[in-house]
Amino acid sequence: MSPESARLRQALVEVFPSYVHRMIEASALPAGASIDAAVDEGRRRLADELDELFDRPFSEQDRSPMQTFRDALAIPTAALEAVEAEPVDRDPADTALLPEDRYGLAPAGSQDLGEDVWRAHLAWGIAKAEGVAGMVPVAASQGPTRPVAALVGMDLMDRSKIEAAAHAAGYELTVLRNPAAITAAIADRPPVVVFVDLAHRSADEAIRQFGDSGVRAVAYGPHVDDIALMRARSLGAVDAVPRSRFFRDLSRWFPALA
Repeated sequence: MSPESARLRQALVEVFPSYVHRMIEASALPAGASIDAAVDEGRRRLADELDELFDRPFSEQDRSPMQTFRDALAIPTAALEAVEAEPVDRDPADTALLPEDRYGLAPAGSQDLGEDVWRAHLAWGIAKAEGVAGMVPVAASQGPTRPVAALVGMDLMDRSKIEAAAHAAGYELTVLRNPAAITAAIADRPPVVVFVDLAHRSADEAIRQFGDSGVRAVAYGPHVDDIALMRARSLGAVDAVPRSRFFRDLSRWFPALA
């Protein structure tokens, strides 16, 4: 287990009970001994599943830490169902993405779990990206492999601007046009940073998937669409800004390379 994986494991396991109890209290859901026992059982399952996940090489980790965290929430969810707790009202988009989360316990991203978890998640994502990238063979004529930045968007003018900034910052840019490409990128060669055009039909899912994988996601969209910008942050984007601000200085969005 890498140091970054060990740090993230500890952060997720430690925060699980307090986070679940906080969500239960916020939604005025039933509490009691059976719920407490289920939360503790969920924490133990999370610890075991993270041990199994992180003991594998980065290239063989077939699910994300945040998926594993959400899976462990099935235990307190079942306990709430057993006492016939009333499901909470949820956003239709959240319901479509996570229909089994009847009580709204699932976090949108690691930011919902606190700054310690979020920072540990980012460090793990960078370590995984570097580890997987280091396994990709490169022909001698290509020179050293550059770290990857990704764009989820269809606008050719946006692409040309971001690609120029990426090259100047020392990155290779890859464009992801659909969910299958997003999933493949996460599995094969995770980017260090991803830029998401909120006008893209897969924007919400891209932000959630990359956030789950510890990839830094920056979203941009029309300045008049405050709801879309706020939703992007809630789904796990580290920043969501109007187009004008995003393109004013593209270099600022690329993490500095050593």
